[in-house]
Amino acid sequence: MLPCILTVVLIGQALLQGSVLASDPKASFVDRANTIFDLLAFDRHHHHSKKSICEQTDWRKQSLKLVKEIPFAGLFQDLRGESKFEASGLVHVNDTYYVVFDSHRSLGVVNDKLEMMSESNLLAGEIGEESQFEGITYRPDTNTFLVVQESHLHADNTLKPLVEELMLFPTNTAYRSMRACDMDVELSHANKGVESIQYYDAGEQGKFLFALCEGNFCVGGKRGKKVGNGRLIISQLETDANNNTVCKWVPIKTVHVPSTAAFTDYSGMAFSGKRFGIVSQEDSALWVGNFDFGSMEFTSLGKVYHFPRDNNCDMIYCTVEGLSWIDHHRIAVTLDQAKADQPFVCTPKDQSIAVFMLPHGS
Repeated sequence: MLPCILTVVLIGQALLQGSVLASDPKASFVDRANTIFDLLAFDRHHHHSKKSICEQTDWRKQSLKLVKEIPFAGLFQDLRGESKFEASGLVHVNDTYYVVFDSHRSLGVVNDKLEMMSESNLLAGEIGEESQFEGITYRPDTNTFLVVQESHLHADNTLKPLVEELMLFPTNTAYRSMRACDMDVELSHANKGVESIQYYDAGEQGKFLFALCEGNFCVGGKRGKKVGNGRLIISQLETDANNNTVCKWVPIKTVHVPSTAAFTDYSGMAFSGKRFGIVSQEDSALWVGNFDFGSMEFTSLGKVYHFPRDNNCDMIYCTVEGLSWIDHHRIAVTLDQAKADQPFVCTPKDQSIAVFMLPHGS
């Protein structure tokens, strides 16, 4: 009720000020209109900022700093007729980012300098139809990439994630699909499946695939939005002894993400050493904690950092999907296409790749 009263008061002030302007023969209609708009804009900013996270916390210690960003449309010399780049995941290998898009089957091959229209930036493979690729990771032991479809209709009419193994040609212009293996996890919703994957070679302990569920409790619906209940599924590959293409990723453990990552959704993950990062699209935030690969458990409560916001503390990086560590202080993320029901301020940042720095002391 109070904000409404304040707005009415400000309108009254604007009209009063407008009447004063009206007595001024030099005051134009635009001057009078601007008086009203300026006061209403002040009300919006003042009211919003009083309750915003930007004002209630030490924002400098919780906000990421933008280092560089560029839309995918500006990276490639040859767009190959494509104008939509719904980026959903990335992995950093040597000096190159490899990016998947759920809007088509091409892989983005981008130098980590993020140079505009560089000859080394390429779209590998046919554009094709929508891929539904949501994550990508690299297998050093086979020099291949694993990409995951969020959910796939299995032969027994159940929904399961599908992991495809790709071998990129040396020219970075095409790739070959080696095999596709189901992840033996039955999903409740087609659009709330696995959102990110990471490969981990533990030597004698084995080789593992980490999968991050998009929804809380690894489900969709109302329960999937109950914050602070993120889930990681750790799997190992099983193959037929007589046919290496008959395969599936079998879960061996489900790990609870610390509840300090109190996110509505989970859209990407990456680890570097023991440092583990998870991003949320809906909350426009990054959680960073420690992970022990011996026990396969998180060992710290971690901390949340927020992507930059506008002057009204509104989210502008609304479509973060995909995460990669550059070093201890910097991360790279990809951004999906803004949805029709998202605020207009989300659109300028969408379909891009961006580098951010964590606050000092993080």
